[in-house]
Amino acid sequence: MPAATRTDPKAATLYADAGTMTVRSVITTADPDRAGDVVVPAGLTNAEAYLIDNPVVLWAHSRTTVPPIGRCDWLDVQPHRVVAQTTFAQGVGFAEDVFRLYEQGVLRGWSIGFIPRKADRRPGGGLHVQRWELLEYSAVPIPENPGALTVALQKGLVRDTALRQWLARVPDDRGGRWVPTSGPGDVLARLVRRDEVVHSE
Repeated sequence: MPAATRTDPKAATLYADAGTMTVRSVITTADPDRAGDVVVPAGLTNAEAYLIDNPVVLWAHSRTTVPPIGRCDWLDVQPHRVVAQTTFAQGVGFAEDVFRLYEQGVLRGWSIGFIPRKADRRPGGGLHVQRWELLEYSAVPIPENPGALTVALQKGLVRDTALRQWLARVPDDRGGRWVPTSGPGDVLARLVRRDEVVHSE
């Protein structure tokens, strides 16, 4: 089963601590995203394994372009949302700049990278993902205010050259979508075929 990503419009930063460079945030909720898809928080099946094996936090689901920006310290799987605490990498300019953008409220969004394991079609469109495995979650360049990134760049809040170039290309938020992160093809096309849901057990 290919991996998918989901940027939840309701995901948000709850708390940032400059002393420890930690951020507490909602990384996904039970609300439909802009494509009409729902990922059930309580359907997360591998929280403990993720935390033990590889609690990686990425920048924009990038697995090869930049190194991970932090680690997940803990996950709190609640009925309607998943809350996570992230510790950003210290002494790494890129990660420190991303942390500052969250600390100052320029960035607020988060996105999960996951493998859907059981899903059904929702009435009216979209998928209802009942069971899933977390691969990673990412800080994503979708600001609360579309002009906030421009202001942050102009004020010199972002020092890392690669991050400045990346953020300068970010368009306005066009909404969350399912996209493939490995292999050819569309995740939805592989998951749903001829109005039937393909379950990978």
